[in-house]
Amino acid sequence: MGFSLVAPIFPLYVLDLGGSYTLLGFVVSVYGAVQLITQIPLGKLSDRRGRKRLMIAGLLVFAVMPLLYLYATNAYQLIPIRILGGIGASAVWPLAMAMIIDQAKQRGAAMGWYNATFYSALAFGPLIGGGLYDLFGLGAPFYFWALLGGVSVVIAQIKVSESPQRPMTAIAAHKSRDPLVMRGYTLTFLACCGAVLWAGIVGGFNFTMLPSYASRLGFSTTEVGVLYLVYGGTTALSNIYFGRQADRGRRKLLIFSGCLTGAAAFVLLVEASSLLQVILLLAALGIGLGVSNPAAAALIADSTCESRRGEIFGIFNTSRMAGVVIGPLIAGIFADIYGIDGSLAAFIVIGAVITLFTLGIRDVSSTPKAI
Repeated sequence: MGFSLVAPIFPLYVLDLGGSYTLLGFVVSVYGAVQLITQIPLGKLSDRRGRKRLMIAGLLVFAVMPLLYLYATNAYQLIPIRILGGIGASAVWPLAMAMIIDQAKQRGAAMGWYNATFYSALAFGPLIGGGLYDLFGLGAPFYFWALLGGVSVVIAQIKVSESPQRPMTAIAAHKSRDPLVMRGYTLTFLACCGAVLWAGIVGGFNFTMLPSYASRLGFSTTEVGVLYLVYGGTTALSNIYFGRQADRGRRKLLIFSGCLTGAAAFVLLVEASSLLQVILLLAALGIGLGVSNPAAAALIADSTCESRRGEIFGIFNTSRMAGVVIGPLIAGIFADIYGIDGSLAAFIVIGAVITLFTLGIRDVSSTPKAI
């Protein structure tokens, strides 16, 4: 929920500190760019030294970082703060996923709940942050963000257990050189990463182009807020349901269907003209992600090396963050050249390619053997 609390006011905050729109774009994107280069190394480190302490260190960053924003005196000072935040996020998300997979018996359901909490925060965070800003002023969303970070540190310290096989022994560390992906599952691994890449790309479109798309159709700011709420809410709820379905098998079908649903939604967005139509299509986008993402995470866990799980989910999350970074770039470039419809066409093509790629997925029918 952290950054989503301040999302409604952050652009104006950067501009008020003297930043340009170009600097604003850099400040926003540097967070994801740092995660691209730090998630895999931190995931590897957690395989050797244990996950809990690293994750708590990342949560401590979330408790401190919001306060640093408030003490910035110019927009350039926000860049190192965002870099610190990106490192903190890299110490939390892939490690949390690896810890869940390490201990969960029903991996699809577990990842469904994990994703549901994430998208629920994206759905409600802007509403809560906007309300705090209106009632108590600029500092309120940042202070609440810091409070949430502090509470999460306490909860993690008291309630979260280290993964059973952590910290790794010297022998286990040596075994971490075992093949990352099991024999015959390389294409499956890449396709699952492609599915979560698609999730990041969709999010990049929504936070970059959706307001302009909605404005073209004459929607009010409140109606745009409803679209975000529908997208986040349907993504959260569908993750819970289809996460359970992923534990029953047919993960390839779930991943393919989810990606296909997203690509089809972009096709129909080109012709949509009413608020109800767009609401239904944003809901379809959310459902598509909820269908595919838990199945992709569970399938990756079952087809890769157990002793390198932190590294594996570092790669998995890096794929998502790559989508978060390139999604806005693709949306902006094609919108400048071809207009909003051109941007939608680009996302249709990307969705179609990723959907076709998922046809190469191989379901885990038995315990695969390493190369």
